[in-house]
Amino acid sequence: MGQHESRAVFDSLLAKTHVEHALLQPDGRHNDIPMALVTLLSIDGSPIQLQAVYESEKTGLGSWRPSPESITDEAGKTQFLGDVRFQRAYMTYFSMENGRFMGNSKALAMSHLLTGPKPLIYGLFGGLGIPMVFLGDGIELQSAILVVESLTLTAVDWTSQIHDLLTHPQLARLADELLPPEEIIGRVSYDGRLSGLMKSGPGYHEVSNIFLNQSARAAVLDYVHKLDCRDIAVVLQQLSDLSVLMLCATHKAGMPAFDFYLGHLPALVTSLRVLVETFLEEGHKMILVRGVWLLMVLAYITQLRPVVNRALVDSVELPEGGNVWLTMMSEFREERDSDLWLLRALRSLWELGKASSSDMGDSLYGKAAWKLVSEWQRWTGLGGEKEETLNIRL
Repeated sequence: MGQHESRAVFDSLLAKTHVEHALLQPDGRHNDIPMALVTLLSIDGSPIQLQAVYESEKTGLGSWRPSPESITDEAGKTQFLGDVRFQRAYMTYFSMENGRFMGNSKALAMSHLLTGPKPLIYGLFGGLGIPMVFLGDGIELQSAILVVESLTLTAVDWTSQIHDLLTHPQLARLADELLPPEEIIGRVSYDGRLSGLMKSGPGYHEVSNIFLNQSARAAVLDYVHKLDCRDIAVVLQQLSDLSVLMLCATHKAGMPAFDFYLGHLPALVTSLRVLVETFLEEGHKMILVRGVWLLMVLAYITQLRPVVNRALVDSVELPEGGNVWLTMMSEFREERDSDLWLLRALRSLWELGKASSSDMGDSLYGKAAWKLVSEWQRWTGLGGEKEETLNIRL
């Protein structure tokens, strides 16, 4: 992934932001520099581009603030979950733990994700899965810094409602019926228990509206329970396909619109594919799959349950001749001001396409990527004025 010189610059800039910039900013934003660097490196960005994106993204980022106290053991790690004031303490703690594991960052991750009264595996699904994306990147790149940052985010992005739902006793029982994800989404779209929750408009930042509503919370639990996870390979392919459709096939015909939060889902599923190869036990793989599925359901609800119309992607005509993926990526490598989440989505479509059983060139993934390149203007779903809207049922 990337050339030797670019990797050296990547490592240097990643270490620099790791020291200088907090992962979570006072306004709740994540520090996007690590994601930006990984994305550019993955599409063979040059050292100049890596440096340029670092300089651009660091603007306005705050530094680490001292935590109220240190974290030195399992009890402290558990006590302060979800408290952003302790992000510096968590970062220091996991950095020290990485030394204890002699730099074996994968062993470090497994130790903390799978042990303790509240295993941090459930923290991977906080912040719409950003900690999980960091971990997938860290394992792929063998980057101890990214793994430490992922663990830090699992702790400070910890959401007790997600932990409680994914450990609910109902999930230990076999569901009355098991369904593929696309069929479940079809049921979610018409479920009256999920109506009227997003009174101020779309936006995953208002996901607490779902958790605070008992009926909606029960509905979400039911839909997580119904996911057919008996064959991990099959459900991974189904989640991959659906993540692409939720990004690229939820707008009105002739009125392209691409939702920012739904745009995170292909990257999330890409990370899921990496992690299911890392976790050995089937029970842990099940948690990962259900956690990602939960986030897909939650994002679909917060973004107002748009109509999913696969024909919007299937009807895309690819240009004749040449490698479509190479054409797209070469164009973006030449653009220094490309939207980083758009680049991340394209990179994820490319990775998912490679993992798909169909020919990537003219498959769902190739057409979706070409659609993004051809039609994307800006992100929607952020609740801004006069932004484009998805195909929302009235």
